Amino acid sequence: MPMAIITRLAMLFLMLTQLHIFRFLRPCFCSFSKTSNNIDTYNERVSSNSILFPNSKLQFLENSNAANVLIENFENAKIDDWLIFDELDKNLSWKGPSDWSLKKEGIEGVGLYQGANLWGDPTDTVPIGSIIIYSKLKWSDFILEADALTKDNDSMGIVWRFKDLTEHYRFITLQSNLDGGESGPWRKLEVRLGRGKGEKLPFYETIKTEKGKSYTPGTLTHWKLEVRGNTFSVEVDGKKSLFGKDNRYQEPGYIGFTISSQQGVFFDNLLVTDLLPVEKANLISSTRAKLKVAYRQEISQ
Repeated sequence: MPMAIITRLAMLFLMLTQLHIFRFLRPCFCSFSKTSNNIDTYNERVSSNSILFPNSKLQFLENSNAANVLIENFENAKIDDWLIFDELDKNLSWKGPSDWSLKKEGIEGVGLYQGANLWGDPTDTVPIGSIIIYSKLKWSDFILEADALTKDNDSMGIVWRFKDLTEHYRFITLQSNLDGGESGPWRKLEVRLGRGKGEKLPFYETIKTEKGKSYTPGTLTHWKLEVRGNTFSVEVDGKKSLFGKDNRYQEPGYIGFTISSQQGVFFDNLLVTDLLPVEKANLISSTRAKLKVAYRQEISQ
């Protein structure tokens, strides 16, 4: 092999290892909890947005913001991969335990199901009840999509950057009324107030509210949550809903779902895509361009 080609290959390998770019190679790209029917759809997106080096097994993502992807339709899921956090009995009017399980009846295929009616607070001012989080991965910046289906009309939503019951964010939506609080329908972005303050009323601080809209009981609803740094945005059924900012919790945390007085709710078709900070994405993009030039020079000789 000519020395020039050996030198270029060595430089290519060095750049790859210095930037840890191997984590973006397609065979290592996804962190799956199971095989999902959605994987084929996702692979189609990957193929249509990628650069395929001719005569090479290396495939780099054109959109290199993405690092890890969780795809879960719960068909072969393990409930032990999820951890349950019920609110303390003193903060509940209808006490637990919650009833989280994987259930087939009531939704197409298998879904993540919650069947108990626990709710609080006792004054019915702020909806709290139970949270379930996926325990295998943590995220900081990400895009999360999920479906929800319920015949009830109370509170349900998403949690993220979850550390414990007192430190996390949530998107929550209510269709019915609260005796002591703001009656629905509404959707809210909220932050738990931390140890001490977050253990008693008002539990949460509201970041943003969309009044007059929630969900339709008995109809599947689709949520899309995007978290980037201190900004959070929510789409519901493909329409923009909420946008807010908060700097309180910046460290990576768990994602999951939350309910209050929501008896008989399913969550399904969970998709979480990890996002890199902008500076890292730019670094990878610049390096990828250099790799393309080096490769073209190598094959032209």
